[in-house]
Amino acid sequence: MEKNVIQPLIAASISFLIAIRAYRRKSLDLSGALSGFLVMSIHLALGYRYGAMLLVFFFTSSKLTKVGEEKKRRVDADFKEGGQRNWIQVLSNAGIATVLVVIIWKLTGGQDKCLDSKDSTLVTSLLGGIIGHYCCCNGDTWSSELGVLSDAQPRLITTFKVNLASKHYLLLSTIVVAFSAHFLRAHT
Repeated sequence: MEKNVIQPLIAASISFLIAIRAYRRKSLDLSGALSGFLVMSIHLALGYRYGAMLLVFFFTSSKLTKVGEEKKRRVDADFKEGGQRNWIQVLSNAGIATVLVVIIWKLTGGQDKCLDSKDSTLVTSLLGGIIGHYCCCNGDTWSSELGVLSDAQPRLITTFKVNLASKHYLLLSTIVVAFSAHFLRAHT
């Protein structure tokens, strides 16, 4: 069999197993598992490096969602056991990157391209867009999952006062966590 048949089969198999596991562990609800299967299959089928970026985001964020669940249950009105992300959250975190992956695949004819602005500034820019997208998603998710666990008084940038349950605040710890997420992304 050729690569153009094997890679999509491997992608669908891996995506199916991960979606089932995530659903059973309550990281995703049914709609999240179905949409996760779709975006993960596309990422992996069109390039393993894209799949790796998505999987690093998904596994690290799912793990951090489970950290401090008891405290999160007390302070978060929207708390869901295990996180239980739905299709909206899946597409919010992977939709843009999925579109960029498909565009790169079309532009390169399915060839695996590296960041090389001499070869193609457009493809390099789109690859940077995918990396930047997951940096933002990691930083946002890690900050919100770990920031709520801090005992420090949160501050809103504009008024310096905020309700802890609103999640629209700034803590030094969330800044550190966001930078950690970006550091991980840079080394994926």
